[in-house]
Amino acid sequence: HFSLEPAPPRRVTPRASCRPRPLPRGAGGREQAVMAGASYSAFVAAARGGVPSPATPLVRSIGARAGVFRASSSATPSPASSAPAPAAAAALATSVALVGAALVARLAARRRRSGLAARGRVSTARQAGGFGPQTVFNQKRSEEKQDEISQRVSYLIGENKNGILQQLQQYGYCQIDGFLGGSIHGYPNKMRNQMNNLFNRGWFEQESEAEAIFKIGPYQIENQDRDHRFNSKMLGGAPGDGSEERVEIQFEVAPMVVNFTRSLIPALAKAVRKLTGGISDTVATAEMMVMCGNGARVDRRVSNVFGWNTERGFVPDPRKLVVMYFMNPNWNAGLGGHLQLEGVITPTGQTSIEPLNDRLVCFWADKTVWSMRPSQASLISEHQYTIFATLMAEDHNDVEYDPKVFQHWFPELRDQPMEWNYPKVERPM
Repeated sequence: HFSLEPAPPRRVTPRASCRPRPLPRGAGGREQAVMAGASYSAFVAAARGGVPSPATPLVRSIGARAGVFRASSSATPSPASSAPAPAAAAALATSVALVGAALVARLAARRRRSGLAARGRVSTARQAGGFGPQTVFNQKRSEEKQDEISQRVSYLIGENKNGILQQLQQYGYCQIDGFLGGSIHGYPNKMRNQMNNLFNRGWFEQESEAEAIFKIGPYQIENQDRDHRFNSKMLGGAPGDGSEERVEIQFEVAPMVVNFTRSLIPALAKAVRKLTGGISDTVATAEMMVMCGNGARVDRRVSNVFGWNTERGFVPDPRKLVVMYFMNPNWNAGLGGHLQLEGVITPTGQTSIEPLNDRLVCFWADKTVWSMRPSQASLISEHQYTIFATLMAEDHNDVEYDPKVFQHWFPELRDQPMEWNYPKVERPM
């Protein structure tokens, strides 16, 4: 395997270094993101035939997750034009109504919140945009003072933009070590502790069977890799949608995790825009993941399926860039859990990346097959903690999806015909 930082005795160093520089005092931060999760989760729900409920996370994952060499999976052919979801039209209509109602309820919600004198932290938290307890309809405010971790994230991405672009262009992925300064400031350990607090409060759950299913061209694949692996979605709420309390609790328990994520999205979107034609800094998905040893893994999967057929027509899949951040101070090679990328630009077309503490990894969602090897952790302190987010292309025509590229990396598909007609996607005016 070829890696940006391979294990001895062979060492290959890329020409483009993304080693972050120390953050100088007084460095200004970039603008934070306002995640328009309501509209995105609506069309995802429509694609799956479900109607978002008040308990449904507004910023929900649609399969952007790390993946390992397959232990058990099945591939079954499905029609090129799958059966439309029966509740799709109702879902979209309902989502539009919810968004309109949220706008009308905005003023009323602000008045209600103003009366919560004993909960002054809510009003403070709602000043920032993005994940966490704030309305998704707030305008981004450049004059807002960012927290320390948000400033550092924005500064480092901006300072290392050229290195990130060169690595993505040369290798198809980017790896940045010591992203937040490691143990100097203690950010990775603090974020891990906050995620562990959420885990102990029951916020993490096993991946659903539906989320373990994805497709490549006309073929559907179902992974059998959900044991001992738990996920928790990053939440964002709109006024009156019923999720405000959970959003606030998540922010109160894990504020650094939320601030890290919502500052990372717009910074990366701006940095990679030159290579992609346009990455949205207002729509994204994010999750937290814990692999609790006992062979916990993520089998091979892809993060872009091109789209879904619904009653209202074809719904494109805009996922473009996957970002993973590791917080594992006690990790060693014997614990496993390596991130495997296939379809990247290396001599073998693949690479193995160690989930080292404070390591950030980016790769293309529409070109890469990814997985995570089994974790052999036996102690709680060895459990593998990861934050990952998926950035979206503003124009679906910028998504470079080719199922034949993915087919090569799935043994069960190599001898299967890959005749697949691309649904037509109109370029927006």
